[in-house]
Amino acid sequence: MIKTFRFVAMKYLGLLVGTALLIASCGNKGGSNAESYKKAYELSHKAEDREGVIQNLTLWLANDSSISDWAYDTLAFYHYFYRVTPGAVRNSKTATYFVNEGLAKNSGSFFLKDIKAKLDLEEGKDTLAYESFDGMWKQTNDPTYYWDMAWIQIARGNLKVADSMVNWAITNKEILSKKVKMEHIQASYIENVPSEAAFMHLQALLANSRKDLMGAATYWQKSLEIFPEFYAARRSIMELQRLASGQQ
Repeated sequence: MIKTFRFVAMKYLGLLVGTALLIASCGNKGGSNAESYKKAYELSHKAEDREGVIQNLTLWLANDSSISDWAYDTLAFYHYFYRVTPGAVRNSKTATYFVNEGLAKNSGSFFLKDIKAKLDLEEGKDTLAYESFDGMWKQTNDPTYYWDMAWIQIARGNLKVADSMVNWAITNKEILSKKVKMEHIQASYIENVPSEAAFMHLQALLANSRKDLMGAATYWQKSLEIFPEFYAARRSIMELQRLASGQQ
């Protein structure tokens, strides 16, 4: 027992000494801190170590303000999209901080405006989020923002309004020629979906809201015929099948 304790103690003592020497080394080098954090960030990025990216980029930014033009954007996205614990309500303040810092430098960034709107939606500020998506839709004609607006109307229970929006989109040639970016935060997955399939997904959600499960399944199946890799449709059909098997 004593030998085991001594081994563990020496092990952690070695780690503490090594960390102290590393910190001292960085402190002695002074201006090379930023370069060290840059290398650590690049390594973390290559290794897809998301926590490492956040930590090292934060330290790099603290030591080198010249990277702020893109670092705030990256930190905003990583905190918004990756800092999520499944099933838990998260604190969105950190992501919001980096979004606001980024917008202070580049107020016209649609990338940051989009994240801000989605963070507002998470916090229950659906009116503010809707207005933001509406503004971006009118400025860019990107169907992703129109899709977001229609989704909010479904979530609000305004099914007639949402139905009208979706039916217009599904027959608009310009919209159908583009794609909708869909984010699945819990799965850490982003997909660019042909607009027709994306708006069929909303038609399925509308049918599901009206308790028309067969209609919903039909729309999801049609969307998969258009885009076989459609993650949201596949997941939704699997959920319907799970519910159906549970009722038998």
